[in-house]
Amino acid sequence: MTAHLIILYPHPENAEEFDRAYRDEHLPYAGPKLAGAIGVATRRVVGPAFAPPPYHLVSDVSFPTIEALKACAASPGGQEALAHAGSISSGGAPTILVLTDGL
Repeated sequence: MTAHLIILYPHPENAEEFDRAYRDEHLPYAGPKLAGAIGVATRRVVGPAFAPPPYHLVSDVSFPTIEALKACAASPGGQEALAHAGSISSGGAPTILVLTDGL
């Protein structure tokens, strides 16, 4: 069962600077440290339509199993990648969720 590490970034102080840091610094830095990951998807938050969205960006790091996700998160590289995610989040600490597919 696929597992997902979801990082929800709050609105940054400067969206243009955050987007640059995420794209040019965080992805090249964190990607190689995420042992066992099988994919990363980045999405901009644009809704709900009736209110400003609570987050600016969502990163979804996929793993083949929950065990692989846990092993990565506990590893020194995984810890460094998560710390780096926090260091670029100028709007406050990102919210981190762990999800699995299915019921």
